Amino acid sequence: MLVAFTFRAKPGKEREFEALLNSAESGRAAAKAMGATRNTLFLGDGRMVRTLEFPDDGKPVPMAELAAQDPAFREFLRKIGSLVEDGFDIDRPETLEAFNKRAFVPFAYDGRP
Repeated sequence: MLVAFTFRAKPGKEREFEALLNSAESGRAAAKAMGATRNTLFLGDGRMVRTLEFPDDGKPVPMAELAAQDPAFREFLRKIGSLVEDGFDIDRPETLEAFNKRAFVPFAYDGRP
């Protein structure tokens, strides 16, 4: 199962946004914790597009659940939530859930022959 989401930095926060997201090590760790087998990041001009691949029988672990288990991941979410357009407050889980719904890109088709 492929999942994609995208969001933009607040104007003037692009450098901080990209520096925070552009860590392959932390991206891999977060993807693994979510249960993903593949994690691809596209990043530029203050926009992030991330695709995650999960086993067909797998279900992604919600970010709020990961934040409750991992203080470092919670701190990352606190930072990124303040840098993105229409962001979220990790201390208000409903805002993270609403953000995830806005950032999610529905699957259309797989171009494999």
